[in-house]
Amino acid sequence: MHYTNPILYGDYSDPDVIRVGEDFYMISSSFTYVPGIPVLRSRDLAHWALVGYAARHLPYPWYDAPAHKRGTWAPSIRFHRGLFYVYVCLPDEGLFAFTAEDPAGEWECHLVKDVCGWIDPCPLFDGDGRAWLVHGFAASRCGINNILYVHELSPDGLRVLDKGRCVYDGADHGDVTVEGPKLYKRDGLYWILCPAGGVKPGYQLALRAPSVFGPYERRVVLAQGGTEVNGPHQGGWVDDGRGRDWFIHFQDVGVYGRVPHLQPVDWSDGWPVMGAGGEPVRSGDTGLPECSAEIPASDDFAEGPGLQWQWQANPNAAWFTPLKPGLRLRCAPADSLFHAGQFLSQLMQHRDFDMDVRLKLHAQAGDCAGVGVMGYTYHDLAVDGRTVRLARGEAVEISRFERERVTETVLAEAPWPQADVLLRLSVRDGLARFAFGADENSLQPLGPACPLTCGGWTSARPGIFALNSQSRWGGWADVAGVEVRAR
Repeated sequence: MHYTNPILYGDYSDPDVIRVGEDFYMISSSFTYVPGIPVLRSRDLAHWALVGYAARHLPYPWYDAPAHKRGTWAPSIRFHRGLFYVYVCLPDEGLFAFTAEDPAGEWECHLVKDVCGWIDPCPLFDGDGRAWLVHGFAASRCGINNILYVHELSPDGLRVLDKGRCVYDGADHGDVTVEGPKLYKRDGLYWILCPAGGVKPGYQLALRAPSVFGPYERRVVLAQGGTEVNGPHQGGWVDDGRGRDWFIHFQDVGVYGRVPHLQPVDWSDGWPVMGAGGEPVRSGDTGLPECSAEIPASDDFAEGPGLQWQWQANPNAAWFTPLKPGLRLRCAPADSLFHAGQFLSQLMQHRDFDMDVRLKLHAQAGDCAGVGVMGYTYHDLAVDGRTVRLARGEAVEISRFERERVTETVLAEAPWPQADVLLRLSVRDGLARFAFGADENSLQPLGPACPLTCGGWTSARPGIFALNSQSRWGGWADVAGVEVRAR
């Protein structure tokens, strides 16, 4: 099956991948967006379906509100003795494992270790019944950076048994920002595949040793070279069961996020040389039968919110009511869209697209509802029962211990006394434009073109919302449907 990189044009940051039988499973980071850690399935490594999430809820009350740059960082996925395992660190709270017999079903959450500052964990269930864990550290949490530790786990993978050992220090080799390790065993050797050099300019390392605790040899196995694919790193290795090996990694493409690429892997000289001689390939052929999987964007809410949607905090049943079809969004209190947990968004799947939102607002004082695109600078088009207005919000980080300071400014407005409205968000080459009207034939633009910006290590995110700015519960907005069309 012929493929072209990126295999998905969505923000599937820090991907990891495994194969179970003929199915491949891929997961990625979610940060403050919940449900978190999307689980994708494929038969050909290029076409993916979203089948569920490992983290339906984050078990701390502060995640009931948006917690930008916190949450689920760089998870890993493994399959062992009939169970799927997803490991992830919440950098302020600890090491967690999620387990499930069915990756598309419910996952059970386990706190493996209460610890601050660990990131990017990955287990290895060894052939002798023992289990290991490799992870990195977040300098912002514990003052440690650029090193990797290995610990022994209990055989079921749910307890850390020791204090661990440092197995790699990037400073010894001229590497900076060593993180995102994945631990494997192949032909009797232990392997750690990990990125270094930073997200945008970085590269992929392979480390190998006869013992899980090292000492490890080092080699760069994937770098940008003469290609346009910057920072090709942080991902997972998988064999396809037919004699070939592959590596899925991300590329940071700015406001569109960290998009996954697929590289062939050649082990012929004893090292995993990725791509074409260690440089990313533009396209290739997996040799696998093509599958028809895809990730939806449009939604008529016939079964409630589709899997593509994530809230900006732990889901709250009071925020919405499924109308089947349609979705009733309650105007919950929020002092800004940036801090509104009820902002319901999805990953962009295309560089250029239109998102049409048909809604009817039943407004009380302070209510509004609309469509927006989130980032640290964000824009939204909302109606309040009297007007339609385009606003820009700007969030400024104070520290990780303080809530961001947010300023919202109205850029343009027009009268709109009707309850029913069609709102359109159009994204073209990193710019958002907004329009409104009674239907597609009467749409009129409002305000200037607005540049997209990134969020807390996320892409810009399009979504819908209803909120009340007067610190109380207000009315509601009935969303008939959301239609997304690639352009």
